[in-house]
Amino acid sequence: MSKNTQIDWEDLRHFMALADGGSLSQAARSLGVDHTTVARRIASLEAALNLKLIERLPRSVHLTPEGQRIADIGSEMKETSFAILRAAGGAERTLSGAVCVSAPPVLSSAVLAPRLAGFAKDYPDIDITLIGEVAAADLDHRQADISLRLSRPDAPDLIARKLGAMPFAFYAAPDYDLPEAQWSFIGYDAASAPIPQHGWLERRRNGRAVVFRTNDSASQAGAARSGSGVALLPCFLGDADPHLKRLPSADAFPPRDIWMLVHDDLRRAPRIRAVMDVLAEIIAETCGTT
Repeated sequence: MSKNTQIDWEDLRHFMALADGGSLSQAARSLGVDHTTVARRIASLEAALNLKLIERLPRSVHLTPEGQRIADIGSEMKETSFAILRAAGGAERTLSGAVCVSAPPVLSSAVLAPRLAGFAKDYPDIDITLIGEVAAADLDHRQADISLRLSRPDAPDLIARKLGAMPFAFYAAPDYDLPEAQWSFIGYDAASAPIPQHGWLERRRNGRAVVFRTNDSASQAGAARSGSGVALLPCFLGDADPHLKRLPSADAFPPRDIWMLVHDDLRRAPRIRAVMDVLAEIIAETCGTT
């Protein structure tokens, strides 16, 4: 390789997408191109570096040792680029620009969306995107600017602020009048096992039937409205539904803390502060503070 060799950064970006995704098709999907474009870009990078970066097998693609070393260096470069973007975003001093907020689906749809829509009246130059997702957004990689979560992370570069707590109660259709010992439950699916309320409910149902399982609180509320059973729901969801009633119970699931997370590089930007303030107000009005 000549000392005057120049790398095409688009070639490197396509190679890193392959290294991250593990296949040409996954890399193509992540970049929004076809797999032949990914293959062509990687071949171009191999030619520029005079290195064989991948092993092309009939049904898969693997990095060579040289390819893995280049991918490791590329990952460091990618982290640096994200740090630059965060620093630039945090240095902005105007109440304008895009802000992406990530939150659990039920919090996003039932609490945030109805109230954030009015935010534009006060801040017309701030463009908010709200993403409801179960998985925690990667703030380091700018998947979101602000994240609301039900557990506190231990990442040292994230600023965490406890906004309040999400109380839960049992709900059923208004005409559901069975004694607690005879309740049937609307529960969580197996994929929801890490969620605290899943394990809590399983330990306390004592052999009582689960008639329906879903990973979505709104779907659980819909099943409860049908009269098929009892659902453990966030109180802001159950209390607001005129077709559900709260049921007294000998057991009470403990409230879950609501945390607001932001990267340290971004938290002083005026547009980020404005959205953080309104999120704190919404949670305080809906769930109360602790």
